[in-house]
Amino acid sequence: MTPTLNHLRDVFDDMSARAPDNHQRMAQLERRIRRDRRRRAAGAVLAGAAVITAAAVTVPGLLSPGTATPQTSVAAQPAAEEELPERFTSEDGSGYRRLAATTLHKGERVTTLTVPVTGKPLEVAAMCPKGDPTVLARPKAMVDGEFVGTRFNQCLTKEDMGMVLEALDVPEGARQVTVTFDATDEICARGESAQCPDRPTRRPADWPLAIYEYTPPAQPVEPPPIEDFPAALGSQKLVGQVTGVWPQETTFSRTFTSLGGRFRIEHRCTGSFADRITISYSIGDKSYKGAWVCDDNPLDASNVLLWSPTIPAGTKVTITGKVQMTGGHPNRQTRWAVGVYSEMIIKLPR
Repeated sequence: MTPTLNHLRDVFDDMSARAPDNHQRMAQLERRIRRDRRRRAAGAVLAGAAVITAAAVTVPGLLSPGTATPQTSVAAQPAAEEELPERFTSEDGSGYRRLAATTLHKGERVTTLTVPVTGKPLEVAAMCPKGDPTVLARPKAMVDGEFVGTRFNQCLTKEDMGMVLEALDVPEGARQVTVTFDATDEICARGESAQCPDRPTRRPADWPLAIYEYTPPAQPVEPPPIEDFPAALGSQKLVGQVTGVWPQETTFSRTFTSLGGRFRIEHRCTGSFADRITISYSIGDKSYKGAWVCDDNPLDASNVLLWSPTIPAGTKVTITGKVQMTGGHPNRQTRWAVGVYSEMIIKLPR
């Protein structure tokens, strides 16, 4: 087992979240991290103006408190050593205001923030520490002692991810909440892993943390269009695609005809909350356990989202999907598209 895979196994040992389990996510993450390393080794320049997850930073102070007045914003994320910004504007015009901030230092396991609840949506933010994300001890977030499914998994996407944001659910009717960030290794603390005490301790790091409230746009914002899926990927031919906009369209069902091999499913999303969309699938009478994050993986032979079993040529199969999002706001729409490919099996003469 590679070191990366071993680290990933440790990471996911102690994860618990409200989202459905995804049995292929470990492989997806390992491929993505490996691909990023290859690109750096080849001398590729990672964009210094990579877009913040669901946010584009604007100059602090340009936004008056509690307003979402559109501002000229720069699609750039703050460097890892900078503070989480006091204010910024997302790409769809939502105005973010920081309510409280803290840092979970290397020598600490727990830190807390108490913030008022005004009725505006709340989000929790972290500045991902530099270095290999699979070996870092990540904090989980709890609201009034209850785990809310936040472990800053976006920091696993690649090294030096920068600032990430996740929705923060609060109890209905609450006027104030205390958010606890806890980096304790719960699996070993409870003695639930046969690897303890031999289980490697993940490296502590400084975690800048903050809680924001945002003012969504007054009207629904149309998300950007999605690039068409390529007509073919090697021997795989595009047999159809389905598109929709969350939250208006959250399910789909379409029938496709097999070319004689396996069906391959891929999806893409656009909008401020594009990486928060997950889609679960059924192919024919087979439901696939888990939900797949709508990320920006390239379409190639080594990075397949989902394969079906081999299906005889001419067979018609109905593919259904359920589109979900944690948090979000109806005026912050997200466009999604699902592409379905079928393999053409070529029999070589004997």
